[in-house]
Amino acid sequence: MKEINALALALEVEKAELRFYIEMAKKAKDERAKRMFLFLAGEEAEHWDVFEKMFVEKLLQNPEVPQVDKELLQKLTPKYEGEISEVKAVELGMEQEKLTWEFYEEAAEEAEDENLKKIFRELAKVEKSHYELLKAQYDSVMKTGIWMDYQDFSLEVD
Repeated sequence: MKEINALALALEVEKAELRFYIEMAKKAKDERAKRMFLFLAGEEAEHWDVFEKMFVEKLLQNPEVPQVDKELLQKLTPKYEGEISEVKAVELGMEQEKLTWEFYEEAAEEAEDENLKKIFRELAKVEKSHYELLKAQYDSVMKTGIWMDYQDFSLEVD
């Protein structure tokens, strides 16, 4: 996939994730869940900014209309209808973050621009940390976690 197309797709995915987390925060009855969803929404907004900057740079270098793979975009965006429980929202978030980090890892492998490769790799790590955060929340709510009240992962990116 061309770099400009990968960036265009990444922008669409980040926008969909941002909307998803804002919507889930609005629906959340639990204050901790609401704060977590708002935190994740803020993170996705930051990712949007990073990708937008890179997208504009690439567009200025070679003004071509990017093609967004609609099928891949469908796969990479969260799907839900109507009312959704907080547990289901966390499950969807986990699925979304996993798909996104895998897409970013693949985009990093295909990118020729070293700076873009680095950005995709870094954001893949951040998306993976989002998955870990959601998984910890899920384990806590479902009482399936082994290390309750202990964060056995880092949200910091190397």
